[in-house]
This record gives sequence, structure tokens and C-alpha cells, in this order.
Amino acid sequence: MRVTQQMMHQNSVNHMQQNLGRFEKTNLQASSGKLLHKPSDDPQAVAKSMSLKSVMSANDQFERNIGDANLWLDENDRSIQAMVDVTQRIRELGVQGGSGTLSPEDRELIFKEVGVLNEQLRQFANSEVDGRYLFGGGDGTVKPFADAVSFEAAPANGPLKTAKIGPGMQIEIGILPQTLVGNAEDPSNLFRVVGQLADSIQAGREVGLDGIDEAMERLFTAAAENGARQNRIESTESRLLDAKLSLGTALSSIEDVDYAEILIKLKSEESIYQASLSSSAKIMQTNLMDFLR
Repeated sequence: MRVTQQMMHQNSVNHMQQNLGRFEKTNLQASSGKLLHKPSDDPQAVAKSMSLKSVMSANDQFERNIGDANLWLDENDRSIQAMVDVTQRIRELGVQGGSGTLSPEDRELIFKEVGVLNEQLRQFANSEVDGRYLFGGGDGTVKPFADAVSFEAAPANGPLKTAKIGPGMQIEIGILPQTLVGNAEDPSNLFRVVGQLADSIQAGREVGLDGIDEAMERLFTAAAENGARQNRIESTESRLLDAKLSLGTALSSIEDVDYAEILIKLKSEESIYQASLSSSAKIMQTNLMDFLR
């Protein structure tokens, strides 16, 4: 095959362009710290990277959901504990008010304190967080006990509030007011038994404590169930954090450069490109005068 100057020139330019392309790609990787910039760099690695990012994005949303759920459950716990403390104080007053040695004035003072505490119980049952009623059903827009004297809670608007904390993992974080105080017709309804205890103290009758004990037991049960949900969410959050670390490591191994390796490669590509320039310059030194000699 006859080799011409034009062929040599074209091949030399092609080789220089290839060397320059590799040099430019290596320089981009070194300057950006990333191995992948477009799908053609490594289609299989890009697909794996996109899959990992999709999982990480979903986990980030689960973490945000867990944050909201923790806020709600913490407020549940604080409100229930406050109701337990108030109910415990009411029980103490019931024991005190059952003493036959109290004067009518003393019984009246205890009666008034129980009334104030009863109002506090309703306030805690109507607790709000982030502008929504804590025990107000699904969307938290319904005030559970709008009526200051009613034993019956308002019907919840929609199902209980839930949180999606993982793939296929949905957990209830809301609590119905009936779960805390009992149904309106329940003899151990919290507001009913507190009212009966107050009336008995005022009238000087025997003060029964069985109802208040049952009401407190209901609050303890609600607190225990809320605590179990908190433990489950804490465990799920821990697993998500472990998964986040593992996924981040896997993604880094696909996308991130090894700087020691990439700098050596960059220097090598630079040397190759400079060598191609030098060799091409020697090949293409001839000009028209060389052919006229």
C-alpha cells in the first residue's frame, strides 16, 4: 500500500485527537472528583448509580417521615404523662376528701381544686402540635372536646394519623381521645369519674376510687402503646442510618475517583499527548520546497 503525506497527516491528527480526548476526560475526572459524567462513560455503572440514588432518595423521605412521627409521638407522650400526673393528684385529693374529719369549707376547697384539675385534663386532651389537634383524628382538624362539660369526644375526621417509615412499613402515630378517657357511656370515663369524685367530696359522701384507678390504668396503657411505637420507630431509624452509610459507600466506589490513581493517570495521558505532538511535528516537517529539490 502506497503511503502518502496526506495519509500520514490524517493519521497523525486522528491519533492526536484521541490522545487529547483521553487527556481531557481524565482531567475532567480529576478536577470534578467524579468518574461518571454521562451514560456513555460506563453504562452499567451509571445504571447502578441511578438505582442506588433512587434508594437513597426514598430513604431520605422515610427519614423525614420518621422526624415528623417522632415529634408527634413525643407530644403524645408528654400530653399523656401530664394527664397521668393530674389524675394522680385528683386521686390524692379524693383520698384526702374522703376523710370524715374535714370541715365543709375544706371539702369545698378540695372540690374547687378538683374542678380546676378537671379543666386541665380537658386542655391536655385538646392539645395541639403544629396547628393540629394531637388527639383529633386523621388530619387533626377536629377539637376532641369542644364542649366543656361533655363526656363524649367529637367524631374524628378520617382515620388515625399514620407515618410511612420504610418500604411497606406503615405505623399509627395518632391516638383517639376515647382511648385516653373512655367512651361517653363508659362508667370509668375519665371526666365522668372525676366529676363524681368531686361531687362526693363536696357532699361529704364516701369517695370511691375504683373508677379513677380504672381511668388511670387506661392512660398507662395508652402511654405504653405509644412508647412501643417510639421504640419501633427508633429501631427503624437506626437501620435507615446504617443503610445510608452502606449505600453512600457503594455509590462512592462507583462514582468517586481515587485521587492518587487519577493524578498518575492524568500525568500519563499528558505525556502521551505531548509525545504525539512531538512525533507529529517531526513527521510533518516537509513542505513544498522539499518536493521541488
